[in-house]
Amino acid sequence: MVMEKSFSSIGIVGFKDKSADLACALKQITSWALEHPQVKFYALDSLKELVKKPIRVVKESALQKTDLLLAIGGDGTVLTAAHMALGHNIPILGVNAGRVGFLAESRVEGLTKTLDSLLAGDFSTRERMMIEAAVYHGRKCIAKQTVLNEVHVRAHAPERMVNVNVAYNDTCLTEYWADSILVSTPTGSTAYNLAAGGPIIHPSTPAVVLTPVAPSSLSVRPLVLSLTDKKLRMASAVNCSLDLVFDGRITLEMKPDEYVMLSESKLVTTFIRMRHTGFVGALREKLGWTGKPRSA
Repeated sequence: MVMEKSFSSIGIVGFKDKSADLACALKQITSWALEHPQVKFYALDSLKELVKKPIRVVKESALQKTDLLLAIGGDGTVLTAAHMALGHNIPILGVNAGRVGFLAESRVEGLTKTLDSLLAGDFSTRERMMIEAAVYHGRKCIAKQTVLNEVHVRAHAPERMVNVNVAYNDTCLTEYWADSILVSTPTGSTAYNLAAGGPIIHPSTPAVVLTPVAPSSLSVRPLVLSLTDKKLRMASAVNCSLDLVFDGRITLEMKPDEYVMLSESKLVTTFIRMRHTGFVGALREKLGWTGKPRSA
């Protein structure tokens, strides 16, 4: 999707303890900002020791009023930016200063050219689906979270496995017995889900994958499901609390008499995509998909 929008204010999200790449990126932004005073830059106050004028240091609430969020780091930094942007309709551009960085497609070393392309409007946007998680006690909703990557269901007591009853669209699916359970979006399919043996889902696919982590039965396999106009219900099958971990950031204890309903969120996360970047290219580059061996 092409986004016809100019960016007069850009917010910077990053964590000062990450890597030398962050300092390199901030140096490029500072030089570029001095040459393009029509674009104002604002950095999260966690970066106050690293930024220089004309970049201004602000609180998170001020970043939520910018036209674009520049997330410099790994996928964790991009997730942080996504939650800042939630409900504010702010697109995100991920700049990889981490290791793998599926969400951070742009490179630090080409950041000046990336900013030039942004100013020229030479980019497109991609919307990523999110999951709405609602925790209920009876008919009363007691907590809600919106996630971009995954909902991780694990035992509240860390030494235990989980026994979870799962129903799909009011029909009983099965009782899972595993170390834990993941429900991942296409965006999250290349995160914990991939490490747990789940499938990679193309970002444009309106589906989630339910992946048991180290299940007790070899017949239990990851399952791809649609949440469009459908819901996934999960509850403890025994008298034990469960922990719900949302995007690896927020943990909520779910009591034995409570349950969580997962559905497709009405909100989306919008990512900026520069020319010559994309999901398919990321698979080849970041996972080493080189195809057939070359002949000697």
